[in-house]
Amino acid sequence: MLAAVCDCARAYDIATITITYDGAGDEGQIDRVSLAGPPADGEAAPEIAMPHVQCTSWTVPYRGDVSEIETSLESAIEDLGYEFIAQYHSGWENGEGAFGELVIDVVAGKATLEHSTRFVDTDCSSYEWGC
Repeated sequence: MLAAVCDCARAYDIATITITYDGAGDEGQIDRVSLAGPPADGEAAPEIAMPHVQCTSWTVPYRGDVSEIETSLESAIEDLGYEFIAQYHSGWENGEGAFGELVIDVVAGKATLEHSTRFVDTDCSSYEWGC
């Protein structure tokens, strides 16, 4: 799935895809998908708009076999984001939840996931004295 998204993104001169997500209380979502083109000499990479194009991707239905699908680039990116998050941090949207960022280096064909899990901590002390 990563290779399919990278192949499609390269065709539209996308160098980096950044997916941010957040969730808690049994709900979670991708908040933002941003795309950047290749950086110009000495300048930051310019943010570019999501192209409205179809691309070939892959899907794995629950307890199913991998199958090839035609979908929008935007849907393929979001599906890939949710797949990476769930694969490494199942239940990230439950309880106190979690947040993070998935950065896809399209040029190198690799992804980096930075994930932060929220939790509630308790420090309990108990004392007993005798006489």
